[in-house]
Amino acid sequence: MARQRVDLVGRQAELAAVTSALSRDPRRAALVVVRGAGGSGRSAVLAQVGRDLRADQVTVLDIPFGVERPDWDLFGARAVLAAVREQFERINANPRLGASINAVSRLCTADSYASSARQAGLLAELTRMFSMIGARGRVAVLADNVDAVPWPVLALAPAHRAGHLVVATCLDGAHAPDGTAQLCALADQVVDLAPLPDADVGDLLRQAANMPVDATLSRALRTALGPLHGNPGALLSTLARLRRDGRLVAVHNHLCLRDRSAPIALPDEHPLLAEVGALGGPGRDVVVLAASAAAFTVDQVPVLAAATGRSPDECGAALDRLVFAGVLDTDPSGRQRCRYPALAATVLAQAGAAAVRQLHRAVATQLLAAPDHARPEPAVLADHVTAAGSALPPSPDLVGLLHEEAVCVADLDPDRAANRYHAAWWHAQGSPERARLRDELVRLLVRTGRHQRLAGFVAEVATDPDALPADPAARAELATAAALASIHCGQPVAAEVRAALGETESLRCADRWLAGEQVDAAEITAGFAGLTADWPRPATTPTVTLGTWRRVLLANPHLAGVLRDPVPVFESALGADYRVPETGPVATYHRVFQDFVGGDWSGALSAVRELLASGCQDQTWQTIVRLVAAEICVWRGKDRRAAAWLDSVPRDCVFPVMRGWVECGLHYRAGELDTALRVGWSAYLRTRHRASDPMRRSLLLRLALVAKEAGQQRAERRVLAEVDTLYAREGGVLVRELALLVRGLIGNDAASARVGERLVRLREHQPDLYWACLVVGQVAADPRPWLHEAYEIADSLGAPRLRAKARQLMEDLGVGVPSARARRVEFSGIELRIIELIQQGYTNRQIALEVRISEKTVENHLTRLFLKVGCRTRHGLAAATLGGQLESVGA
Repeated sequence: MARQRVDLVGRQAELAAVTSALSRDPRRAALVVVRGAGGSGRSAVLAQVGRDLRADQVTVLDIPFGVERPDWDLFGARAVLAAVREQFERINANPRLGASINAVSRLCTADSYASSARQAGLLAELTRMFSMIGARGRVAVLADNVDAVPWPVLALAPAHRAGHLVVATCLDGAHAPDGTAQLCALADQVVDLAPLPDADVGDLLRQAANMPVDATLSRALRTALGPLHGNPGALLSTLARLRRDGRLVAVHNHLCLRDRSAPIALPDEHPLLAEVGALGGPGRDVVVLAASAAAFTVDQVPVLAAATGRSPDECGAALDRLVFAGVLDTDPSGRQRCRYPALAATVLAQAGAAAVRQLHRAVATQLLAAPDHARPEPAVLADHVTAAGSALPPSPDLVGLLHEEAVCVADLDPDRAANRYHAAWWHAQGSPERARLRDELVRLLVRTGRHQRLAGFVAEVATDPDALPADPAARAELATAAALASIHCGQPVAAEVRAALGETESLRCADRWLAGEQVDAAEITAGFAGLTADWPRPATTPTVTLGTWRRVLLANPHLAGVLRDPVPVFESALGADYRVPETGPVATYHRVFQDFVGGDWSGALSAVRELLASGCQDQTWQTIVRLVAAEICVWRGKDRRAAAWLDSVPRDCVFPVMRGWVECGLHYRAGELDTALRVGWSAYLRTRHRASDPMRRSLLLRLALVAKEAGQQRAERRVLAEVDTLYAREGGVLVRELALLVRGLIGNDAASARVGERLVRLREHQPDLYWACLVVGQVAADPRPWLHEAYEIADSLGAPRLRAKARQLMEDLGVGVPSARARRVEFSGIELRIIELIQQGYTNRQIALEVRISEKTVENHLTRLFLKVGCRTRHGLAAATLGGQLESVGA
């Protein structure tokens, strides 16, 4: 039975355990129980066992005990009888089986269960019937969901007494009936189905999608499902709901998630939601409160009861049942938490936003009415008032509390602070404090990159005559904030908002940006620098650690305009008041370059797919990211994908040089050097006299490498002449870097090549550094360190074709391939800063505040650092990097 299993994902160890138990003694009956949580794949495992047994010429009878059953049928005799009749032709039966079936049918009545003697008669006739199945060879009875009958032991006893192999499935834990424990105690083997490991989850998703699944979708499912992530039933049903809701889209043969900021919900029919639904209103209200920002503890059950007009016992019983069912758990502070964000999302959607606000209003009203000695913590009251929103009448008395609690969490939890600031602003109607609260909220949203929220708040102020400021300067500031949000969200400012706030240069700049026009750094600076000029400075200004790509663009601002990446320009214009957003089209587009340049090519590809899945209409962005994806696929050996990405961009696109760079690389990788030179020059000459093109340098360096490898001296001289002309015309550090590398390569000038390589290294551009090392390795007296570094960079990029190029050069020059051990690890500036803070004992949240990135981004950096260094913990990372010993270590 040890054969390849193609129908079932994972569960190989569990299948092996079942097989071993059934094969232990061929002369005797065996009982194996497969036990697992709902959705764990019990039926799928049983089906695979059946396929394997049939392939080994074992007669198999499948009995589904989960079908509808009359209450009197205590051990499922009707299900057995129906299965035998349905599969009569396939179970190799004794000719007398028909008579036995009739006998069992006559006894299968409510009267047969009325006394022990009649039950014994029925069991005896069932045993006789089972003994007539499988006239030749062994027989296996597969009993699915046997715990659906009250007496599972007696349900299986006749098959076991007849000498057959019996494999049964049942639920585990809290959902298992009493009879299941007895069945498991009698079994020869109990096989428990644990949650699927991550590798099997990935395979299951790919099988269900019938294509690779994008990493963003995988991560979103993991976050939403929590402990259910390894549960096949929950995973597949949630994926099916996303598909029904139109949240999934295929982008270049990868299944991607639309709008990752929207919550992912469990399907309504999930068993855990049935647990909540069975408790009615009390169960729903407990889950709503546990899923909210307000800390809900056992001590607050009487408050909930009073707020909803129920008894404390009823609400307490609902809480106990939800904890027992595994829906809720308790954190170290005593707060009740919903273990599954996807379940909370479904319950909140079913309840409706209005009902949720009314519940929080009722709780807040009770808390406000409590005597001083029974008042809750101010944060709890503030969060209930905040969640109540407009359901709670405006109360100026609450403004001070809400403002104070917003200030307390502004650094640690900006979203929560924004909610409290907004509630304070809303309750301050008619108060002179309202304008100050408005300004503080705008500053918080700008400084933390919450642009979608910023757009909504500015629109709320602009369309409310009582909230709209009379001061023209205040209106202009709101208009600039609206324009900033418009660019980052990819959505125009509404006409009524513009009419209320008045036209500004920032709004016109946003219009041009959204129209796809080239907006240079000077225009953005002129339109937006004044937004934060008069803002009060925080007491402490966090250290801003710029990513690799942002440093490149800040040093070369014309690139930001050409490539339409506004992030570094806004960083320059707004300084510490600007935060790179976590979501939205600008954030995703910026991440494509940041990850490509920083060496996370898998992240870059995922960002490309995310941008295209979002429905982005910016043609420049679409062109650029498709070409970046094509370049990555070329060197990762994904030829068909590379060709598909390249073909999706027409030759007459807005970046013909970039397209020619990729196409040249495609032929270069394939060894078609003449074709690579032809298509590369063709693309270059089409824009030779156009204003500065950011990819011209990359294409010329690639042409030089191709010409050198092809041994075409005429082509080498042509490239060198073109580089000299470009340097004379444009100058600049980047062109100087190119000139030094090309002169070094073509003129065998190791000194020039080394200077050019050092300039590339300063930019921390990993792909460019690979090519620079390849150049130096071809002309240096000792090529070993440069070719070894190129090989290691290719390895870190996950690019086997780049690795093969470095290896071929090593073989040609007599250099040995580097061993995998004691490999020197290169860290980016932000990674070095994170390591330093970890060594000082900073938490992820503290690191995020210090370096002005999101906590999620810190987690992503740590994941990559663990892989780079070869450790698994923060302690291991700190220890491995102490004293400047930045070497990889064993796990």
